[in-house]
Amino acid sequence: MRVMTVMSGMIISATGAWCLAYYRSAFSSIAFVLAIAMTLSAVFLIGAYLVSGKKRLPETVLVEGMLTLMFGFVTLNNEVADTAISMFFGAWLATAGLIRFSQGLAVSRFDAKNWAKILPLSILSAIFGLIMLMHSLVASANQLTLVGGALILNGLSQLVYALYMVRHENLPQAEQAKRRVEAKQALAEAKRKERDELRQLSRSEREIRKRELRDAAAACAEEKKRQGKINKEKQRAAREALLDPTVQLSTEDMAMIAGAIRENEAPLPEETAEAMADPEPDRRSPQTEDRAPEPSPEPEPTSFVREEPLPESAEPILSWDNLPKEPAWETAAFPKKEDITEILEREVKRPEALPLTPLSLADLIEQEQEKETPRSDRRKEEEDRRFTEEFSWHWPPKDE
Repeated sequence: MRVMTVMSGMIISATGAWCLAYYRSAFSSIAFVLAIAMTLSAVFLIGAYLVSGKKRLPETVLVEGMLTLMFGFVTLNNEVADTAISMFFGAWLATAGLIRFSQGLAVSRFDAKNWAKILPLSILSAIFGLIMLMHSLVASANQLTLVGGALILNGLSQLVYALYMVRHENLPQAEQAKRRVEAKQALAEAKRKERDELRQLSRSEREIRKRELRDAAAACAEEKKRQGKINKEKQRAAREALLDPTVQLSTEDMAMIAGAIRENEAPLPEETAEAMADPEPDRRSPQTEDRAPEPSPEPEPTSFVREEPLPESAEPILSWDNLPKEPAWETAAFPKKEDITEILEREVKRPEALPLTPLSLADLIEQEQEKETPRSDRRKEEEDRRFTEEFSWHWPPKDE
């Protein structure tokens, strides 16, 4: 329906532009084109109203389509006089402008934000159509220019109306915002009613009522806190169950395992036990007895581990007692490796100790004293001789 309304507006606007382009022509030469354009526009408007379905358009759309169809039919029959062209199309434009104004008011019921965008062109169309109805004001103007302007105004107003003619489907975010606003409004309304009720009570009754409300609010908050703790404990238990590496078996699984163990430990029937204890001898023919037994193929080794030969006298009997208890890396297949510290201590050559004889502290002090005593006596003799030579009047002695 919106597409059909847009097509109607485009046809009317294009026809108005074509009239402005051929404003010097006679009206009778372009009347047929104007009539066809107005008829198509009316058909599209009526079709938009009929196919609207659940999103029913206002009846003013149907009224506008029927009005345009009627004026187009009159123009197609060439019943418009040359002196009444401006009045004829002025009446059509003024009526269409007033209808568009009422359509804008209808849009305001579900779109409180954009409905005012329809009003300017609708008011302008109504005013322009009213001016065209006044012959004294438009007598000196070109008739086709007025007709082209009227068609363009009506087409543009239809295009603007087509943008907001249907309620838009709200997105999930818009729906959530709408619910939040409605919840806030309901809460405000409840508070207002509660305040009015408290005003009508006496002072003692008002205090009792306030105390009850406070207790109810505290109980509600405590309940929310308790529910929050329970939810946190459940989430923590779920995380621990996921992170726990051990296998947690239910009671049904435990019962199933116990039943399987009991079946395995049940005693064998007597016939089966006798068959296992005394096997039936092989029935051989005389021809097969004379023949030598064929050597059985040697089994292929299943692993590369070197096996120690078992003594011929003793037959290997596997049981829990004779199983190897040492780890796999300490068996014959995995020889024990020496420690790296033992290898280094064995291979690294340690330096031999130097032939030094340690001295005691008394010996060291005695040696130092022996060295210092002759040195000090010699130094003292040299100093005395030097002082005697310098400061004595009778030195050196005279030879006789």
